[in-house]
Amino acid sequence: MKPVIVAALAGMFALTAPVVRAAEPEAAPATRRIALIVGANDGGPSRVKLRYAGTDARSLARVLVEIGGLERADEIVLLEPTQAQLLVGFARAQAAVKAAQAGGERVQFLFYYSGHADERGLLLGNDRVDYARLRGLIHGVPAQVRLGMLDSCSSGAFVRSKGGRMRPPLATGGDASVEGHAFLTSSSAEEAAQESDRIGGSFFTHYLISGLRGAADVNRDRRITLNEAYRFAFDETLASTETTPGRAQHAAYDIQLVGTGDLVMTDLRETSALLDIGPSIGGRVYIRDARGALAAELYKGIGAGPVSIALEPGRYQIVLDDGTSLSRASLEVRAGRKNELTRQDLAILTLDPTTSRGGPEPTPDPDEYRVIPFAFGLVPSVTTNNREKHRKVINRGAFNLLLGRAHRIHGFELSTGGNWTLEQMRGVQLSIAANIVGGDVHGYQASAGVNVVRGGLRGVQAATGLNLVLGHGAGLQVSGVNVVGGELRGMQAGVINWGKRVHGVQLAPLNTAREIRGAQLGALNVAAKGVRGAQVGILNMAEEADAQVGLLSITRKGGVQADVWTSDVAAFNVAVKFRARYTYSMLTIGVHPGGAGRGVMFGIGFGGHIALPQRFHLDLDLTSYSVFPHFVFSGENAALGTLRLLLGYRFARRFAIFGGPTANAYFDFAAERQRLGYGWISGRVAIDSTVGASFWPGFALGIQI
Repeated sequence: MKPVIVAALAGMFALTAPVVRAAEPEAAPATRRIALIVGANDGGPSRVKLRYAGTDARSLARVLVEIGGLERADEIVLLEPTQAQLLVGFARAQAAVKAAQAGGERVQFLFYYSGHADERGLLLGNDRVDYARLRGLIHGVPAQVRLGMLDSCSSGAFVRSKGGRMRPPLATGGDASVEGHAFLTSSSAEEAAQESDRIGGSFFTHYLISGLRGAADVNRDRRITLNEAYRFAFDETLASTETTPGRAQHAAYDIQLVGTGDLVMTDLRETSALLDIGPSIGGRVYIRDARGALAAELYKGIGAGPVSIALEPGRYQIVLDDGTSLSRASLEVRAGRKNELTRQDLAILTLDPTTSRGGPEPTPDPDEYRVIPFAFGLVPSVTTNNREKHRKVINRGAFNLLLGRAHRIHGFELSTGGNWTLEQMRGVQLSIAANIVGGDVHGYQASAGVNVVRGGLRGVQAATGLNLVLGHGAGLQVSGVNVVGGELRGMQAGVINWGKRVHGVQLAPLNTAREIRGAQLGALNVAAKGVRGAQVGILNMAEEADAQVGLLSITRKGGVQADVWTSDVAAFNVAVKFRARYTYSMLTIGVHPGGAGRGVMFGIGFGGHIALPQRFHLDLDLTSYSVFPHFVFSGENAALGTLRLLLGYRFARRFAIFGGPTANAYFDFAAERQRLGYGWISGRVAIDSTVGASFWPGFALGIQI
């Protein structure tokens, strides 16, 4: 970006700031946001593979879902896609936008890309998507507002090709009448976009996310606008790359929006877990989660007033660099309460020894730790580790009769009672009663009682009683009760499973999670937020779900619908439908009031739903009925199985018509009575002297409300 453009941009923001502060925040009207988020590390054989493009994509998706108004159902995340898969992603986004607008909703569409690019276009493995085509794809999504964000080398060519410019600043107070497009890129047309091992991602996306979490909230109204987020990402990216080998990196833009409201990207009022950085704190602040991942980074001037950062509930390590020293604090950020970082929380930090990239694992500071290769003990007060009176102890191996204690285990630990590790365990822990670790576990824990990890888990936990991980987990938990307080990537198998966010499988009679990407398999499956995958059980409950298979499946967002139809089996049919995103279950009753085929039937069914273009949809379902011919409820009843293929057309959100062919199999357990309904059949098979089976094609025609 040319210096004059940078100066003009800075001047624009300076002029905008007083106006922003003067405006009173108003509640923005509900606007639906649909996002296509792409991460691609592979830019083809001539390019070095990136490390963090997929991480960038997932991180942006996470913050938009948490505080950006993006529903899981409206999130399309593509990792390492081909050009064909990218086009399918745009088609899905276009269909979702049209469906939302058909229901009377305003829609914002956001496209984000992290990966390789050059001055001509995006590089997806061996494929190239030219910028002109990419613009056409974005503009082909018929949303009122279209946002494009590119974090890639030479991405500034994407906006330069159209003479990118910014219109006069928008008035604040919601985005009800804003229309147009806004394109942001992480670098100019001649620059490389850089990523960093320190932050575990690209500079631009890292600072964009930090800004969206609250670091960019200049006017402190707890709503981060597009202008605020861009300004913060621009300034921080430039400052962090000025001295890198890749040289200074300038974000670029093409914002052409008209209307009377600014675009609110995230709303901190929508989260229950905020960390307030107090006025006494000044310097660069680094916030890391329980896994050590950098959740947010910002510079805050001392006395500048508090800054609120939206975080997921959990334990965080905060490091403050005030220019003269480093300080660190460990805070538990809890939902529904005031979480504030003050000077009193910080302790001066002694710098850790470091090694070069690719070198061996850092050696523990001998002034802080002592390695005792093997320990033997009865209880913590009676152990060979007591030879060390002042420093922390690291054991390579240990055997404990009742209870052992060490600061770190880098090897194995066995106990006929329990094992208690204060900081970290890397290796194997085996005990009869309990394994308790105050920090992270990388390895295997097994106990006849309980395993407890206060940090994160990467490995396997096996117990007969309880497995508990307060941080994040990656691997397998097998126990009577399995609990992960953070994110789990792997599998839980037991009697009761609970996880905050599960990427994998829960297998138990009772499975509960806040949200899950994968599957819940059990008798009772509950997901408080949503399921990107399937629930299979007797009773399934979720805020929303892709698919549910069970006797009774309920989602709040899918809701309950009623179908009323006529068919060849019963003149009057009514069903209560419980819908997931792609499946539904239903309870139904059918009545045929007159003639030889009169009677009543009660059924339970399961089906799949496919949305088609132009408000059409296709349903395929199978229902099993218990049939009572002639309204006689004593004696032998009959059974009916009906497979339906239905084409529907939706006039409004709560009104549709449908119709289609059916295939029916009827089993009569009391001689040869006429089947329920109008009577025609295609064939009949006598199973024995009292049971007959009839088969025929039929029809169904009705309405959905």
